[in-house]
Amino acid sequence: MDRLRIGVVGIGVQGQLHARALRDVSQADLVAVADVSPQNRSWAENNLGVRAVPEIEALLDDVDAVSICTPDHLHEAATLTALAAGKRVLLEKPMALSTASCDRILAGRPDPDSLMIGHVLRFDPRVTRLREVVRSGELGDIWHVKVWRCTSQAVGAGIWDRTSVAWFLGIHDADLLRFVTGRDVEVTGAIGRKVLSPSHDVVHATVRFDDGAIGTMENNWTLPHSRPSRADAGLRIVGEHGILEMDLSHNDLMYARRDGAANYLDTYFWPSRNGGGAYNLRTELEAFVDAALVGGPTPVSGEDGRAAVAVVEGIEAALAGTPTSPPPGH
Repeated sequence: MDRLRIGVVGIGVQGQLHARALRDVSQADLVAVADVSPQNRSWAENNLGVRAVPEIEALLDDVDAVSICTPDHLHEAATLTALAAGKRVLLEKPMALSTASCDRILAGRPDPDSLMIGHVLRFDPRVTRLREVVRSGELGDIWHVKVWRCTSQAVGAGIWDRTSVAWFLGIHDADLLRFVTGRDVEVTGAIGRKVLSPSHDVVHATVRFDDGAIGTMENNWTLPHSRPSRADAGLRIVGEHGILEMDLSHNDLMYARRDGAANYLDTYFWPSRNGGGAYNLRTELEAFVDAALVGGPTPVSGEDGRAAVAVVEGIEAALAGTPTSPPPGH
């Protein structure tokens, strides 16, 4: 097999990004999408020129692999259906909304390499370089870490009825901390505040790494929508021999118009222009396609996805004031 036939399951905001990015992956053919929404199916047929069906079962005979971008609470059912049909699966993060659900997904894999979790930050060149420095030992003993990811209240307003800020934003940082440091992370506490929605809109969590380093995670969707960049994110690692600081915002290219409006044009994360180009989602999809074509190891394992879910599950439990189960092996 020299080309991979892919279907996208769930063609909302994230699914549309995946579908658009797949057009820039030279060895992939987007052949169909599945979505329960007639409006989303119509968008796919008109803008992508591919077959659009209501259910995942209706496209599985025509594809080698699927990218699952459904709402988070639907991940388990769609993934198990695709895995049972022998398809390679790229599953958007969070892998699921509980470690129990993750365990059921892991048990449904015909082999560990049949599943990849879409932690897109692992494919960011800034993250890759920082990880190299941390893992080289240059910093010596890591003392403390701070990670933050904040976004516009307009983003939260569209989704806070079905998810939380910890799941939506914190899942990125839960995986980032483990990926960069190579250390396991345990949640030691969390506080939150409800200011816009029925759930927590601001969350600050404390964590401890398995070597004794401590850290904080900040997530919120309270930034004014008028802010030129909707994303404010970064990572700071302080160690024995120095400090590493990384700005992960989308602030590299600003466009200030003469009508008084200004915004930042994203060049790192999503397909934001015609004509292809390099961006993290494309790199992630290329890694998935390459591994599927050669039968190679999955770039981001299901176990990694579960570990990130366990961190956010721990934050949610701390916010609720209930104990959480320890990770496997502890």
